Amino acid sequence: MALSHVHNLLFVKHKRAPLDCIFFPMIEVVPSRIAAARATNACPTVSLTPQTVRAAFTKDSDLFTEMGVRYLDGLLDMEDEPLFRRQMFDMWEGVLGLSWEENERAIAAGRETLAEYDRTVRAAAREALDALERDNRLGILLLGRPYHHDPGLNHGIPEELQKLGYPVFSQSTLPIDDDLLERLFGEEVRAGVISHPLDISDVWKHSTAASSNLKIWAAKFAARHPNLVAVELSNFKCGHDAPIYATIEEIIDRSSTPYFGFKDIDENKPVGAIKLRLETIDYSLKRARESLLQRGRQTERVEKWLAGYEQRLRRQLGAELDADDSSSQGITL
Repeated sequence: MALSHVHNLLFVKHKRAPLDCIFFPMIEVVPSRIAAARATNACPTVSLTPQTVRAAFTKDSDLFTEMGVRYLDGLLDMEDEPLFRRQMFDMWEGVLGLSWEENERAIAAGRETLAEYDRTVRAAAREALDALERDNRLGILLLGRPYHHDPGLNHGIPEELQKLGYPVFSQSTLPIDDDLLERLFGEEVRAGVISHPLDISDVWKHSTAASSNLKIWAAKFAARHPNLVAVELSNFKCGHDAPIYATIEEIIDRSSTPYFGFKDIDENKPVGAIKLRLETIDYSLKRARESLLQRGRQTERVEKWLAGYEQRLRRQLGAELDADDSSSQGITL
């Protein structure tokens, strides 16, 4: 897919509006919120994709040079801030003629913009999740890789699920408000099972790959939230996915959370098979929602009975206190 995107930039976009640069860095380490992770490395195949693209467009002749476009594919460590600043400066100094101070201001502005985007999307996700809880509906938590946001790779599965009426949540932007994390993970933290709500060490010790770490934590999130269903996507027989298939399925199975996996969507022409599976998912989720509504009705009946019982106890206690007061006033010394 990366080759197609760069080809489109050079032979379509560049002709419409000339490009100066294509910035496609090799990202080695990415920021992560996962607690106590051993490392947060990006997938090596994804990291080296910019080099693969360069090789494809410079095999017979350097198309970037011929078309007057600079191709920037330097290595970036986004977790080590001082190193990241130096790497960005080395890549852009010759292109923009910027100073070190300008480089730092630009990175700070970029970080703040990214943080604001993150806050905005997570707030929208929390609002959608709260709506599911209020209405006793189900939503889909997509367990995948960053590239599964690309319609060319996800085969339109998230969009089709949305059309069926199920809000789709990305594992990258799940709400992480303190009250929500306390509700889902607080008991385990207090029991010492995990050190933090975002800790995955109880289920996965080899926490070196950032995307795998996040995928496993998202599976834990889905397993603990009654209104979420897990749908897992995997492409190209992903080497990082294979070791965690069983872990994710075990996490989900222990909670009886509905789970559906699309692990073979690149094997053959999948349109018909995917459509049939989506219809099966829709049927299964309708049954699951019926169970959710039934549990809700049972809970409502129990809560109503408890409220009535509490009122009866309060009335009984009040009557006893009144009787004691009357007896005390009738005693003469």
